[in-house]
Formats: sequence, structure tokens, C-alpha cells
Amino acid sequence: MGEGMLIWLAALIALLATIVAGFAVGLVILLRRQLAALRQDYQRQATSVMALQGAMKALSEGVATHGQAQASVQRALERLHDQHSELRAREGDSGAYEQAILLIQQGLGREEVRRRCGLTSTELDLLFSLHGSGNAGGSGFAGRS
Repeated sequence: MGEGMLIWLAALIALLATIVAGFAVGLVILLRRQLAALRQDYQRQATSVMALQGAMKALSEGVATHGQAQASVQRALERLHDQHSELRAREGDSGAYEQAILLIQQGLGREEVRRRCGLTSTELDLLFSLHGSGNAGGSGFAGRS
């Protein structure tokens, strides 16, 4: 092999090295661009994840608030039901008293009023003493004038 051949071989190797270096530089530039694009995608996704976390927190607070409001409404309904039951019981009592007063004023006896109205002896004593005509038909006031 002659000196010309060595020069030519060296030039060919240098040309191949230059081409490989060019490809390597091109690949590095391409990889850097892809890396920059990936970083941008990552930032967008991180921002989206943070926004979703905020939305989930707001929803969970809303659910908790809704649960508290629902419990509050349930308690209010229970109180209203209790009050309604109490009022109905009072109305039932006053209705029995009113009926007993009418029966007493009509002259019915103590046992008949008790049977129809379901009142206690104490209640009957009071009603006969207030509304009886003095002749309560066995009112339990014998010996009293």
C-alpha cells in the first residue's frame, strides 16, 4: 500500500467520522427537542393534576357540607314530627275534655262520661266539679253539697 492509498483511506475515515458526528449531532438536537416537548407535556399534565386535585377537594368539601345540611334537615324534620305528634296528642286530650264537658252538661253520669271519653278519675272529678249541675249522677262527690 502506498502513501496515496493511506491518505485516501485516512480521508475516507475522516469523512465517515464527520458523517457519523453529523448524525450524532442531529440525533442530540432531535433528542433535546423531544426532551423539551416532554417537559412541556409534563408541565401541562402537572397543572391538570393540580387542577383536578383542587376540584376533588372542592367536591369533597361540598359532599361534607351537603351531608351536614342533610343531617340538619333530618333533625329538623324529626323535631317537627315530634312537635306535630305532641300537638295531635294535645288536641286529642282537649277534644276528650270538650266532649266530656258536653256530656256532663247534658246530664250524663260519671261512668258514662268515663266510658265515652277515657278520662281518669282525677280528670272526671275536676270536670264534674267545674261543669256539673250539682247532680253528677254518681260523680264521687257524695256527702258534698
